[in-house]
Amino acid sequence: MNEHSFKELIKVAQETKDRIRKAAVEIISQEGFFNTRMQDIADQAGLAVGTIYNYFSSKDKVLAYIFKAEMKRRMEIMSDLKEKDLSTKEFLKEFLNRHFSVLIENPHLGRVLVREKDFSRGEKSGQIKEHMSSLIKMLEKLFQAGVKKGEVKEINTHLMAVYFFGSMQGVIEYSLTQPEMQLLEEAPAFILERIDHIFN
Repeated sequence: MNEHSFKELIKVAQETKDRIRKAAVEIISQEGFFNTRMQDIADQAGLAVGTIYNYFSSKDKVLAYIFKAEMKRRMEIMSDLKEKDLSTKEFLKEFLNRHFSVLIENPHLGRVLVREKDFSRGEKSGQIKEHMSSLIKMLEKLFQAGVKKGEVKEINTHLMAVYFFGSMQGVIEYSLTQPEMQLLEEAPAFILERIDHIFN
């Protein structure tokens, strides 16, 4: 197999995994994780169930992949923003806008991320919690950098990161389960206003 053929296989495999992920988001959002079967995901994706098992041995692994993909997206947003010359406050504003825009465009995804974060069993549950913890750590480092640059007052940066993350999660959970979708549009400015006192 030449290099071109190998790259093409990798591309097809990734496209198939993303197709499965998107189908799983739709089904799990509607039926819940417990009631979703691998066959349901296969039907939604338009694939044979055997194809699903070629990529994921269980629905727990599908769910873990959904969280992993979204964490990767948040990491990419963070990396992209780091390339820009933004103050801590501007960085947080842009991060919030992008974060909530994703959920406004895909409310099914938001429902899965909020409802199912504690449902997956064993090892996969640990991986999901690890993904969430990594985002809090990234936020904490951002606040720490802000303190060093004199843009943020001396605060408990870990507690602020947890508070900031919790504010996002709380708005998402309420707005998507009620539903009150307009809250997702209002949330970025509102959350930033609530922590305005920490900036110099």
